[in-house]
Amino acid sequence: MPSHANRPRPMTREELESLSPLSATKENPHLPSKSIGPAIYVTIPSGVELSPKVRCQRIDVRPDDQSLWKITIEKSVGSIQALPMGGTVQRHERTDTMGKISGHPSFRPEWMGVRFVPKTGIQRPRPQMRDGKGRKVKPLTVFPGDARQVLFDTSWPWLLTGKIVTSDGTSGSGVLIGDRLVLTARHVMPWNSIATGNWWMKFTPYYFDGTEPFGSSYVSDARHYGTDDSDFNLSHDYAVLRLFDPLGNRLGYIGTTSFDDGWRGLNVWENVGYPFDVASGERPAVQSWQSFEDDYEDDDGQTLETEASLNHGNSGGPFFAWFENGSQVRACGVVSSEVSFNGDADNSVSGGDNLVNLVDWARANWPL
Repeated sequence: MPSHANRPRPMTREELESLSPLSATKENPHLPSKSIGPAIYVTIPSGVELSPKVRCQRIDVRPDDQSLWKITIEKSVGSIQALPMGGTVQRHERTDTMGKISGHPSFRPEWMGVRFVPKTGIQRPRPQMRDGKGRKVKPLTVFPGDARQVLFDTSWPWLLTGKIVTSDGTSGSGVLIGDRLVLTARHVMPWNSIATGNWWMKFTPYYFDGTEPFGSSYVSDARHYGTDDSDFNLSHDYAVLRLFDPLGNRLGYIGTTSFDDGWRGLNVWENVGYPFDVASGERPAVQSWQSFEDDYEDDDGQTLETEASLNHGNSGGPFFAWFENGSQVRACGVVSSEVSFNGDADNSVSGGDNLVNLVDWARANWPL
């Protein structure tokens, strides 16, 4: 994309480190008054009434005086679906947005504190990945000086990236970009299940070792770019997911922007995701102060070249930066794949004006 001198530039490391963390200014109105377990979703035929009964049974008393109970939910109908199936999968058509570069604001609720530099910890040793024949595989490139660390920060915006699991048995990453909107990579969608008409996706912000500290939601609808043109697909490897539950209304969300040529080489970008080779994809990993060496256009999409260390599970995770003295956070793209740039194996991030356009459509047509 061309350089635009009047566009706000991302903030540098020195600028961010000079800012003090911000505290919440209001009490969180969404905190439950009592402990509530994970929700169970069911679908039933129209016109059928659901009258569940809860049965509690103590099945053991342990030596530490802790009792083990079994809680069973008895349903009044025999044929119900235990998971909410996804609805529409829509293809977003190519849109000419050249010369109309725009962005979207982020949203931080008043009950969420901010930390400009995240709390992190040392990552666990990476297990060697092998295929079914025992051969070593490297799905994305991990570069020397691997900067990834486990993210131990639940302040805004660090808690907004989450893990996605799908009906295809696959997983990836995504980030809240609206009240009930998640941005991820198109290839993270469960295309095998979608082909059968029976699919689901689940998003959990700040998923950590099997826990859901801020809840989770299944996906009701998805919208994406798509074509048989492989170059177009690489530069448009993103999708917007609509959630059943408005997690962004409670937690906030980040904005988006297209990448400007004037930002090449700036070490200003953050990446959060769930790579398999860091804690087996069970903990979020963050790497700060990353850069893009180059960018390549196809229509109004972009493929951004980076030497940030990435692996399976990172797919769909955002690359974002801070703007406007720390008041705004905007993503310029999502992790796509390993790709060869002029003979060098680097990692690619998909973005561009068309990403902004897709989010424009979702915010206008899938409101809270």
